[in-house]
Amino acid sequence: MKRIIKIGTLFFAMLFLVYSAHAQEANKDVTITSSGSGKTLEDAQSAALRSATEQAFGAFISSKTEMFNDQVVADQMASVSSGNIKSFVLLNKDQLPDGRWGVTLKAVVSVDKLTSFVQAKGVAIEIKGGMFALNIKQQLLNEQGEINAVAEMVGLLHEPMQISFDYAIKSSDPKSLDAESKNWEIPLVVTATCNKNIDFCANYFKKTLTALSLTSAEIQSYKSLNKQVFPFAFNYLGQNITFYLRKQTSISVIKSFLSNWEFYTRLFVVKSGLDEYFSIGKGRLFALFTNDNYDNKFITVSFPTVGKVAGIFTWNDERTLTEINQMTGYLVNPRGVISSFKYGGYVVWENDGHGLVAALCDLGKFDWENAKIACEELVMNGYSDWYLPSKQELNSLYENMKEIRVGGFDLSDYWSSTIEKGDFMWKQYFTNGGQNVGHVKFDKCIVRAVRFF
Repeated sequence: MKRIIKIGTLFFAMLFLVYSAHAQEANKDVTITSSGSGKTLEDAQSAALRSATEQAFGAFISSKTEMFNDQVVADQMASVSSGNIKSFVLLNKDQLPDGRWGVTLKAVVSVDKLTSFVQAKGVAIEIKGGMFALNIKQQLLNEQGEINAVAEMVGLLHEPMQISFDYAIKSSDPKSLDAESKNWEIPLVVTATCNKNIDFCANYFKKTLTALSLTSAEIQSYKSLNKQVFPFAFNYLGQNITFYLRKQTSISVIKSFLSNWEFYTRLFVVKSGLDEYFSIGKGRLFALFTNDNYDNKFITVSFPTVGKVAGIFTWNDERTLTEINQMTGYLVNPRGVISSFKYGGYVVWENDGHGLVAALCDLGKFDWENAKIACEELVMNGYSDWYLPSKQELNSLYENMKEIRVGGFDLSDYWSSTIEKGDFMWKQYFTNGGQNVGHVKFDKCIVRAVRFF
């Protein structure tokens, strides 16, 4: 009797697995968290839905995404009325200080409907893998979607952070530098105080990461699969939250954004009536983030709020007596936005609608061959045409980004794609800008991908 019960139980278990597999085949839906931005809330929402559709298309149908180059077709694919998007929930929506909108949403995409839609357009497709791999692909989609959403968030916050501070300047009595009193120094202090834009940035950061953070059940599921999760702490207005992310790349992008803090706080110009100085002085900064353990992997982010002092910058302005007599006094003004984010990354330079952008973070340390492959395989912010920069492009990254403290570059050497001779390629030291050569197989250098637009 017990044997019959066991056989019966096994039969029903197998029947359930077969039924589940068939149900999964019949209901090829995936859930994707994505972000987008636009001039209106509707535009931002459409961009996020388009991103979700493109991710599902790439994961299940074809890696070829030429269809998304046609804006009309891409918008049709991502519309709810097409049936490709079965439903979606807005997780975060906010209007930026410049009037644009940013959203994060969770969309349910029908792979079956998407397949039929593409075929109806007369496009030959290549179905990628069986649907028994749905759960694995869903997990991979969650991971890539997280990276995309974090990168989108950083891109949206890059410009508002540059206008998040008001500045005040204070001068002290001049001090003579020589016995004849011909040369003087005037002690100056510039104070950067957070304005209301910092609260927008902090709240947008918090809401986006809340939408992306793994739940307790998801954390346990990841650990049961022997997969690592990546926690970091967030402090703001007395709240202490720990977020758990799926990929180290997401943490790297966030750390790159946080490393721009000194650049953001130093965006002031001092005018004396004779000349002007940019971002000058020895700085004492509010600690936006700290590394809390010995291997620097766990970070704590602490956003200041409106009215909080973010930075104090001090220096002595050396002047002759003649210059002092001609001066009208010191004024300090914000410089506004001087570094842009578009086309998938930080803009390195732009001319007549074309230019170069750098990826949001380093890809790691590789020998030259693998450095090239890592750049070519990179997919970030919806772009897949990244490459290893040339010697000249790498120098532009150093001069236009690292020198002004944008991009979170390592104080190490970076590979370029430029051949010197034989097995040697040009690399550049980001400590001082010097260029040298490295052996393609034996040397390992940091890698930062770029793309041209």
